[in-house]
Amino acid sequence: MEIGISTLCTVGKTFKVMDELLSLKIGLLEVLDEWKDRLTKARVKVLNELCASFPLKYTVHGPILDLNIASSNPRVRTCALKLILESMERAHDIGAEVYVVHPGLRTPLENLVPNVNSSLNLYSLEKIVSYGEKIGLKVAIENMPANTPCLLQRTEEFFSLMENGLSIYIALDVGHANTTSQLEAFLSKLNDRIIHLHLHDNYGKDDEHRIIGDGTVNWSLLRERIRQNKVSAVVENNNLEDARRSFERAIQLFRS
Repeated sequence: MEIGISTLCTVGKTFKVMDELLSLKIGLLEVLDEWKDRLTKARVKVLNELCASFPLKYTVHGPILDLNIASSNPRVRTCALKLILESMERAHDIGAEVYVVHPGLRTPLENLVPNVNSSLNLYSLEKIVSYGEKIGLKVAIENMPANTPCLLQRTEEFFSLMENGLSIYIALDVGHANTTSQLEAFLSKLNDRIIHLHLHDNYGKDDEHRIIGDGTVNWSLLRERIRQNKVSAVVENNNLEDARRSFERAIQLFRS
């Protein structure tokens, strides 16, 4: 299993501190295509030059701020999709092995029109997955944390996507699954769909992105159940020092 680091830990300054990231001897970098780190043509060139000089592979996390692919407002939804599809093209340009996408959000309208956001979420994910297939980019849908308006927090929601004809891959966010008490469910029911992992810890309530081992995630269960030869993984922490420590613990956990 290839283990790397997400640029969440350097958000807003990733391309200014790339040397610090590479000094950690990582073989996999997940680029968060967002805010000040948005992938431009110039940055695509930089990343391609880096992987020509270093043994480095990429995954890309699509944009997440202020987007709702399940919005009942078609203009908002269309804008969100446009940004994600453009991001997917740039991910393809750097040879990303996986593209991670967030599902949409529930809105108050769902209280009046049941499942309206869930249906629109399916519609948008169909567009995203189809476009990934068209350009040769493998899309992985991320499970979301508890206590948020996000869709796709539980395994049954992913099964609903498949029952509606969507062929899916999953980016299992281990910390998110801990907040919903769904880690065992994902590993037992959807293991064959999991191709990528986000590794971080918490105490089961909030999405804290703590260092691996500093929380209540059942890491032994993950190590025992996950198909290590079928997945990639990145640590996902809030600062570079925490990411460094998590990366070291992840290497020890899965390779000892």
